[in-house]
Amino acid sequence: TQEDRRRRLRQLVLEAARARANDALTLKSEDARQELFAPFSPSPVGVIDAVWTKLEDAQLALTSEDVLVDLGCGDGRWLVSGVKRFDCNALGVELDESLIQIQQGDVMLADISQAKLVIVYAFAESLPGIAQRLKAQLKQEANVLSVGFRVPDWKPHWSEREGGLRWYFYRMSECS
Repeated sequence: TQEDRRRRLRQLVLEAARARANDALTLKSEDARQELFAPFSPSPVGVIDAVWTKLEDAQLALTSEDVLVDLGCGDGRWLVSGVKRFDCNALGVELDESLIQIQQGDVMLADISQAKLVIVYAFAESLPGIAQRLKAQLKQEANVLSVGFRVPDWKPHWSEREGGLRWYFYRMSECS
């Protein structure tokens, strides 16, 4: 069917992106390549603006006392935009040191316990491990925005599509 062809095409595109990203990844742990959650793939500015507007409309906007965390922040565009719009605090964690200037680190080791909103843009296969980490560290009043893929076994509070990219918004209090 056409749906099967679309699903297979998407799978092939993701496999190719994963293979290219793994080939390009030069960061190594002591004895093995570190696991890659997703390749660098900047979110379109229109998507970021749409998410911020949706949060404001839902009265979930960040404040100057809140912490925005982006796991795998890439070029930091979510963080920069969030800080400009909400005057909040921000922490970005990025494995690829060529993309960052402030702090390089592994998303699975970062302390994110103070986050009000965590943004994750990762391969679907990476999300179960990330979700486990989020549940262990985040407070009940925290929220998670997964860009591109739904977190398995979590029910999104809402989900939308902008510019061909879907995102899923979760409240930790609803992710038991």
